[in-house]
Amino acid sequence: MKVALISDIHANIFALDAVYEDLEQEKVDHILVVGDLVGYYYWPKEVIERLRNDGRVICIRGNHEDILLETLSSVKKADFFRKKYGSGYDICQETLSKEDIKWLSELPKNIELRIDDCTFYLSHGSLTETDEYLYPDTSIERLKQNYSNCRFTIFGHTHYPFIHTHENKVLINPGSVGQPRDIGGLASYAIINTENFVTRFKRLSFNFSRLVEAAKSKDSELEYLWKIMKR
Repeated sequence: MKVALISDIHANIFALDAVYEDLEQEKVDHILVVGDLVGYYYWPKEVIERLRNDGRVICIRGNHEDILLETLSSVKKADFFRKKYGSGYDICQETLSKEDIKWLSELPKNIELRIDDCTFYLSHGSLTETDEYLYPDTSIERLKQNYSNCRFTIFGHTHYPFIHTHENKVLINPGSVGQPRDIGGLASYAIINTENFVTRFKRLSFNFSRLVEAAKSKDSELEYLWKIMKR
């Protein structure tokens, strides 16, 4: 079976649409989502509806889902995160239903599963922390400390794709769909074939002109939100 690994969509429906078009071409059987569906950008409703209505999807919670829940419970927190990340959380409050919020809040922090004879462990940041960063240049010692007992351990959070192997196990970050930080404007994800364990990383262009336009209009003081698309 083909298993797609996607992460860090960040309410960027244009990038997710590009990935989904490719997923259909690839005829994937399962889609494992490693958190951060929301945050930064402005189409959380569309992203969540796409994933919730797809029976192939298994999803965990990222740090930006946790942040959203904080903004819903505290005006002070909402103001703090608005200044740091922009108005994406305001859009969440305006557009997401109670059922959407409930669904997000009930996503597990991590999950272990088996597909065919292949085992996967999903966690957003590291084995122990949702908000820990494991970059491609993280020390070998630290990477080894973050292997699970499964054949594949999957993380997100950094927006930088990489793969590392140790003692016949594999650690993968598929990169970011919605806000890639290594090559701007190219959505990143990965596909694993459970029959032979072949892993492929894919990069897909998407039309980010509407995203740039929206970011300049809604969060003009946060230039990072649109300049990252041309990194």
